[in-house]
Amino acid sequence: MKLKKVLSLGLAFAMTVSLAACGSGNPPPANTGSAAGSEAAGNAGGGGEAPAEAPAAGESGVLYSNGGPTEFFETPWLNPGTYTYNKTLYGHLLFADENLAPVSGEGDLAQSYEMSEDGTTLSFTLRDGITWHDGDPITAEEVQWNIEYALKTTVLNSVFRSTFEAIEGCAAYLDGSAEHISGIAVDGNKITLTFEKVAPDALLTFTQFALLPQKHLKDTDPISLQQAKYFQSPIGSGPFMVGEVQMNNYTILKPFEGYYGGAPSFTIHLNPSAGDSDANFVTNAKAGKLDYAYTKNIADVKALEGTPGLTIDTVNVRYTRLLYLNKFNKQDGSAAPLADPKVRQAIAYALDMQSILDGIFEGAALPANSLTPDGADKVDGLNNYEYDPEKARALLAEANWDPNTELDVVYYYTDQMTQDLMAIIQQYLSEVGIKMNARLVEGDLATILWKAPEDPVNGPSAVEWDMCYAANAALSLHEYYDRYATGYSINSHTPSDPKLDELIAATNASVDAEVQKKAFFELQKYENETLFELPLYYQPIFLLHSDKIESGMDKIGNPQFNYNWNVQNWKIK
Repeated sequence: MKLKKVLSLGLAFAMTVSLAACGSGNPPPANTGSAAGSEAAGNAGGGGEAPAEAPAAGESGVLYSNGGPTEFFETPWLNPGTYTYNKTLYGHLLFADENLAPVSGEGDLAQSYEMSEDGTTLSFTLRDGITWHDGDPITAEEVQWNIEYALKTTVLNSVFRSTFEAIEGCAAYLDGSAEHISGIAVDGNKITLTFEKVAPDALLTFTQFALLPQKHLKDTDPISLQQAKYFQSPIGSGPFMVGEVQMNNYTILKPFEGYYGGAPSFTIHLNPSAGDSDANFVTNAKAGKLDYAYTKNIADVKALEGTPGLTIDTVNVRYTRLLYLNKFNKQDGSAAPLADPKVRQAIAYALDMQSILDGIFEGAALPANSLTPDGADKVDGLNNYEYDPEKARALLAEANWDPNTELDVVYYYTDQMTQDLMAIIQQYLSEVGIKMNARLVEGDLATILWKAPEDPVNGPSAVEWDMCYAANAALSLHEYYDRYATGYSINSHTPSDPKLDELIAATNASVDAEVQKKAFFELQKYENETLFELPLYYQPIFLLHSDKIESGMDKIGNPQFNYNWNVQNWKIK
């Protein structure tokens, strides 16, 4: 196996879990560590030992992948590209490049688009002759229907929702006083959106938001969208269409002969698995039944080490593990033990994250100094909080830390790796005089972890924990930081901070990418100084592809989102 590293792609990772789940603070499926890894290694029959022979070749002209449906095809509006079928069955108005930046000029289903300099209007002109897989034309009216219908569902990605709710007249539409969103205008094959406030992720949204055919879903209750019969064999407009479905067994995607960009010359065979939770990753790869797939499990990578004909790229993405720090006063009126930034800084200095990650991830994860991963989107010169227990003790002394205080630390992952990590953190903190107790929480996590206090300025806290170990998977940088603003619906942890509010607002004040970047740089400096949360590490994605892909795979981005990956033009042996 050839092992390569793709550095600083700066993409949104997404998710041991669904994007919406991690992005909103909800838990991923319980597969994120040694449990899945041990199973994979066991299936490999020898852990990380290299096999003697190359994988058996799969059927000619067939690209084998995973993420096939087990009970239904997941709606593409929640986790836009988590599954291979979401990236191949559906068309989008715009293209993103491998860095998730919208491609200027020509779009995908949109022949062209134009955004005003102030971001108040965005217009798309659809391509002529584009159709759904059943041959029906795709109309501009359907674009309006998709936006309006999506807003009434419960499976809408938070970035999409924020963009749509910024359209003029959206509030009246949602409260029922208007039949349609007044800020959406259709004229022939042109759609124009007028925004009543800045939608900083508008272009990004339309690189990820998939269009669905109105005629197949118009009679479906939006609340029950995922249960619609449509998602047993969906009809889209992408380069591939559903050929055969044997649910929880295999799915065949065949070329869509009417695709505007030209029909592919191969079919796709999907093995069933839940997102990146593929217990058969190693087994299928060694059997020649995995030509394109991703994992976040280092055990999978180790088990495939030395396998001829396979390449694994390390892709850095926006997926950050962190400790949320509850700074609201406790319900009994006592001060939060983490309200003083010196205590938070002391915790950062007390943890030798590089050593921790070397032990747990074998070097496959990077210590974090910000929510924002390394790359062009991060400002230079941030404090890395290198391991310094003496400095930690000094800061605790300055903060008059009471050594009898015991921090209540919660987590929701059930894998052994998380339990090991909690024990390691507990040991490091004890060495500087901080006690902690780690406990698994289950049940209504939205309430247990993210219930915001009625008073977002003074509290008291509506949750009963001091630190929460969690993940944040972000499609955009706004998903990382907006949740810390005063009064945000899931801000259970950060009291009102006028300076922080000002910095967050600045990142949302313009659609200009450079203006946003400068604002994020200032926010990252404040984040790094005050540690209103404690970023721990960045977890990459490992992208596997086989030598069966002869050509066409020229760009590598985050495989859990949609970008212009040119799949319809790949050449497969």
